[in-house]
Amino acid sequence: MTAPVTPPTRRGICPALTAPMATGDGLLVRLVPADGWLTLDQMKGLADAARAHGNGIIEITAKGSVQLRGLTEQSVGPLNAAVNALGITPRTGLPVDVSPLSGIDAQEVVDARLLAARLHDMAADLLPRLGAKVSVVVDGGGALSLDAFKTDVRLVARPMKGAQTKGEKTWDVWLAGDAARALPFGAARGRDAPELVRSLLERLAALGPSARMADALPPAPAVPPRPMREASPIGLFALKDGTFACGVGLPFGALHADDLDVLAAAARTAGARDLRPAPDHGLLATGLTPQAADGFRATAQALGCLISVDDPRRFVAACPGAPACASAHIPARALAPQVAQALAEVLDGSLSVHVSACTKGCAHPAPAHLTLVGLAADAMDNRVALVREGRAGDATRPLLAAEALIPALARLGGALAAARRPGESAGETLARLPPAALEPFLLESAVLEFTR
Repeated sequence: MTAPVTPPTRRGICPALTAPMATGDGLLVRLVPADGWLTLDQMKGLADAARAHGNGIIEITAKGSVQLRGLTEQSVGPLNAAVNALGITPRTGLPVDVSPLSGIDAQEVVDARLLAARLHDMAADLLPRLGAKVSVVVDGGGALSLDAFKTDVRLVARPMKGAQTKGEKTWDVWLAGDAARALPFGAARGRDAPELVRSLLERLAALGPSARMADALPPAPAVPPRPMREASPIGLFALKDGTFACGVGLPFGALHADDLDVLAAAARTAGARDLRPAPDHGLLATGLTPQAADGFRATAQALGCLISVDDPRRFVAACPGAPACASAHIPARALAPQVAQALAEVLDGSLSVHVSACTKGCAHPAPAHLTLVGLAADAMDNRVALVREGRAGDATRPLLAAEALIPALARLGGALAAARRPGESAGETLARLPPAALEPFLLESAVLEFTR
């Protein structure tokens, strides 16, 4: 029996192995390995479990969590037993996020796992009074940035200056948001950081389980967002032992277990030590030589994975959509490759696109430059709304028939490309256009021209 579906207003639920979430294709569970990695045998076993107990679809989220789809009420228990038999320990308690390469990254200032473990244990008694989405980021300053993570407390390592503090680290502390918008709170020495974080979480817990850190802060004047470091796990990353981690991206965050089997076998052939789920829908094979990484990367590319940070698909977020989700009005993930191709000329990293099958916006809760939202115009007609500089929940007016979406986006992409001034990014081009400038390109069959 398939569990009841989740209505659109329920976006924000946190699924777990023991607390699955209902979707259109059954139940979804989320797994964050406590150690941050999976052995090759564990990854193969997880693919087997996804086929046996779900629909075989495995996802890696924007924050690097693993999700399995298509379970039933009867198969959740056997899946948990399979995960336990594989020796995979799920993360529990306060979510404290570190880089998947923490401890082995040649560039990191400090191994962030040490502080993260202390913070995790220190907050255990506060959990009943903290919201399920309250989290902490501990960024050791390595090659993989966690700047894009929205969190309540962010600690970023930097070396202290002066011979008297040789080897000691300072943690810069930021509150409420991603690195571009978080508020600076000060700095703490390593030995003082746990108590500081404890005091901040106690302040939050006093406000009740629905509070986030922004609720505990006084109003602050709006300031321009700060630049954020590149967060992509795609590429080669030097490790402390002289080997490398090779990262690839899952296409729109998902891969079938059959393809994951092939990718895990390629990692084994390349001599990888383990596979690590990574932010931005990534997967890292560690312990490779550059030559071995080439073979792993070639297999990943053949499976449709992203192997270049410039791949236009990287800048398009998409939920599973229909038929996987009962709330969906359009097949978002099936449309996403076509959306990326239609807009490829302007997807230069400065422009984010979100394809959402309904107004929940699960795949990209933050605002995007362009959000395409499936809406039901009436009982027989699903259409797509366009939201500029906003979220899926901001959609109000159906605009395009779903079958007209891709040709309309191709016209829009061509017009934006033609309107770009020398040295201007696509995001800058979009920003200077008046709010009503896009709609004619979506609705007209003829290509119009923007004034440069």
